Amino acid sequence: MADKMNTIAVVSKLFSNFFVHEVLQGIEPHLFKGPYEVNYYPTTGRIDIEKDMLKTILYERRADALISISTPMDEDLMQAYKNSGIPVVFIEESCEGGHTVKVDNVKGSFIATEYLIKKGHKKIGVIAGEFLDKRTNSMVIERLIGYRKAIEDYGRNFNEKWVKHVAYYTFEEGKEKMKEFLNENAGLDAVFCAAGDLCAMGAMEELRERNIKVPEDVSIVGYDDILTAQYNKPSLTTVKQPIEQLGSEAFELAVKCITGEVSKDESKLIILDPKFIQRNSA
Repeated sequence: MADKMNTIAVVSKLFSNFFVHEVLQGIEPHLFKGPYEVNYYPTTGRIDIEKDMLKTILYERRADALISISTPMDEDLMQAYKNSGIPVVFIEESCEGGHTVKVDNVKGSFIATEYLIKKGHKKIGVIAGEFLDKRTNSMVIERLIGYRKAIEDYGRNFNEKWVKHVAYYTFEEGKEKMKEFLNENAGLDAVFCAAGDLCAMGAMEELRERNIKVPEDVSIVGYDDILTAQYNKPSLTTVKQPIEQLGSEAFELAVKCITGEVSKDESKLIILDPKFIQRNSA
C-alpha cells in the first residue's frame, strides 16, 4: 500500500453547476479541520476524457480516495480502484464495489408529480437528464421512475411525447425544451423539471416571453431548491435536496474509508430524504 497523501480527489462534469457548487459547500468546512485537502478534477462529460482522468488519478496515485459527483464509472475501472485500495464514494451515482451517497430520487419525483396531479393537472410533462448509453446516471432513471409511477398510480397513461431530455441541466436547455413543448402543441398544463431548478427557470422564461402565465396557464415544479429558487418570479415550487449534506456525508465517508473505519470489503449506501417546497409557480 502506498504512503498516504492526505488528499481526496473530487471529480465532476460541471463545477460551475449550482448543484455541484452546493455539494462543495458541504465538503469545504471539513478542510479547515485537516489533515485532508481536496484536488478538483473537472471533466467535459466526454467519455474518453472522463475515463483518462479517472485513470490518471488512479495510476499516478494522486489521492487516497475519490469522490465522484454524478459521474459514472464502468465496472472494470471501479475494480481497478478497489484493487489499488483507493475507495470511491459516488454522489448521486453508484457502481458495484464503490460507496454511494444519494437522495431518494424516486420519492422526490413521485411527490412532485403527485402534487401536480392533486392540483388537477391532466397533462404533465417532464424535463429530465439525458440518456448516455450504459453510463446513464442512475439519478436520471430514478427520477423518471418516480414521475411515471405517480402518473400510472393515479390512473393516467404515460406518454413518451411528454418527456424531454437535457445534457447539462442549464437555464438555456430548460428554455429550449419548453419551446419544443409549445411548438409541438402538446397542450401541457404543467411541467416537472426533474433536471433541476435552472431548467425550470429557463422553462418559465420561455413561457413569460410568450405571455403564458405561471401558474395560471402552466404550472412549473423544479428540483434541488437552489438558493435562487425562492427569489425567482414567481418563486419556484420545487423538491428540496439536502445538497450540502450530500457533500458532507460523502467527505466523511471517504475519510472513514481511508482510516479503515469502513472496511475495504464494505459498500456503504447512504440515502437522504427529499422535501417538497411549495411556493408560487405551481
